[in-house]
Order: sequence, then C-alpha cells, then structure tokens
Amino acid sequence: MGEKKARGQFARLTALLAALLIALAVMSLCVGAVPLFPTSLFSALADRESAEYRILAYVRLPRIAAAVLCGSSLASAGLLVQATLQNPLGSPNVLGMNAGAGLAVVGFSAAGIISAWSVPLAAFAGAFLSLVLVTSIAKKAGGTSKGTLILSGIAANAFLTALTDGMNSLFPDTIYARSAFRIGSLAETQADVMAAAATVALLASAAAILMRNSLDILSLGDDTARSLGLNVGITRTAALVLAAILCGAGISVAGLVGFVGLIVPHCARMLCPHESAQSSRTGHLLVTSMILGAILVLFCDTLSRTIFSPYELPVGVMLSVLGGLFFFHLLLKKHKGSYDKN
Repeated sequence: MGEKKARGQFARLTALLAALLIALAVMSLCVGAVPLFPTSLFSALADRESAEYRILAYVRLPRIAAAVLCGSSLASAGLLVQATLQNPLGSPNVLGMNAGAGLAVVGFSAAGIISAWSVPLAAFAGAFLSLVLVTSIAKKAGGTSKGTLILSGIAANAFLTALTDGMNSLFPDTIYARSAFRIGSLAETQADVMAAAATVALLASAAAILMRNSLDILSLGDDTARSLGLNVGITRTAALVLAAILCGAGISVAGLVGFVGLIVPHCARMLCPHESAQSSRTGHLLVTSMILGAILVLFCDTLSRTIFSPYELPVGVMLSVLGGLFFFHLLLKKHKGSYDKN
C-alpha cells in the first residue's frame, strides 16, 4: 500500500513539474526585448514572413530547447555523481568536470577540430578524465571522504581552469575562447551542436534510468552491494561515464555553467516521496532532477535576458549566484552536524 501511494505521489509530482516547465516555456517565449502575447504565439508561428516568427523560430525556441537540454543533463549528471560517490557535496562543477570539459573543448577548437559531434565528444572526454584525476588524487590523499574529494576537486578545478585560460591567451581567435563560453551563456546556441548533444544526452539519460536498480543497491554500501551480487567496480565506472557524457552534453550547449548539478539533486530529494521503495528511489530522483534542472536553467536564463532588457546577463552569472548561496547553505548544515558521518 505504501509503494502504491508513493507511485501516485511521484506521478502527481511529475505532472506538476511538467506543467510548471511548460508554463515557464510559454512565459519565456512571450517576454523579452520584443514582448508577445500568449494568444498570438500560434499566429506568429504560422506567419513565416513576420518578424515575430523569426524571433520565435530562430531565437527564443532554440534558446528554450538549449536551456532544457543543459539543465536536465547537468542535473542528472550531478545526481549520478552524488549517488555513485555517496557524497552529497559532489557535483560536476565541484569535482572539476566542468573545467575538464571546457579545457578539452577549447583544446579541440585551438586544434581546428570543430564539428557538431566533436564539441560534445570533447566535452565528455574532458569531463571524464578530470573526474578520474580528482578521484585518483583523493584516494592517494587518504580516501574518498567528502572533504578529500572536495579539496581534490577544488585543486583540479583551479589547475584545469588555469590551463584553459592559458590556451585562450595563446589562441584568442578560437570560438570557444569567448567570455560567453567561459561564464556560461545560451545566447549563441548552435543548432547542429545542440542536436548532437541532445542525441547523446537522451541515450545517456535512458541508460541511467535503466541502471536505477543497480544504483539503488550501490547506495546501500559497497560491502552490502557485493553481498547482493552487484559488481561494484563496473557499476560505479558505468555511472561515472554516464555522468561525464551528460556533463559534456550540457557544457557543449551552454558553456561552463556551474552549480546545476549541486543544487538540483538536493531539491529532488526534498520533493520525492520518502515512502518510495528502494527499487524505485533512484529512478524517481533521476526523472525529478531532469525536470527540475530544466526549470532552473530556463528560469535563470529568462530572468537573465529580461531583468536588464535590452541588455542581458549570461545565465552562468545567475546560476553562480544561486549556486554560491546554496553551497553556503550546505556548509552551514554540515557545520550543524547534518553531514558529519564522513
């Protein structure tokens, strides 16, 4: 009876979040330097010769799609990192995955290797290698506790960011040396890159959902998971590879956007019904995180481009402000004893 109730609660939550995302998308279509009425959207899209059609079809709709793709990818990547490492402070940004992805993309750009598929592939490779670097340093420094991982991530993030800045200085003409990419922005979304990133993200998201039972078992601890027949090493590696793929997809679309993978999984845990059976818990969290991530990035991007209209802030600025405040909140909770176990 508890399981049936939890599934009903999850279905209602998903429907509510989906409705909120659709409402936010409609609002994002309407607001901007050229405001539009919701009742005129369909007529504007039907008239291909109108200025409103060009604004919707070539500016706002692609930007909304990019925000949804970026938010859902980075949020699910953050959840996978936290679930796999069993660390509530883990996220692609905190563990240096964003910086590694950015370095790889800038390196490919400097080498002249730029195509729709090379950008997300480079971002994936950089994110995964940076995660390997951070976990390796943490293990050699005394294990994968929260503090060791975070310190290793900070060190790797600073090192990789310095390399990226140096490469940008040496190759200032590369398209990924622009400040918009380094801060995180959806203003220069490229349709071919977004299509490639969306394909990769959809496949990785589907694979992550299929792994939900294994991730639930892994969350019980390595010893318990092994006693239940789970290959812990393969499961952890597969989950981290999927996290790197999803992080790469988000970075290739929006640049070095931060903190989405840290904020959203915590919000998803607060919203998901705690009565869920262990076999469905991770699946519920993944779906909730994807929708919440899309909502967060779309909301921040809409706010960033309208609050100082006709000028706009990069969405990365708004997300960094929110992420910094949320990180302070987590640190204060840790100081009060919420995360003292490790």
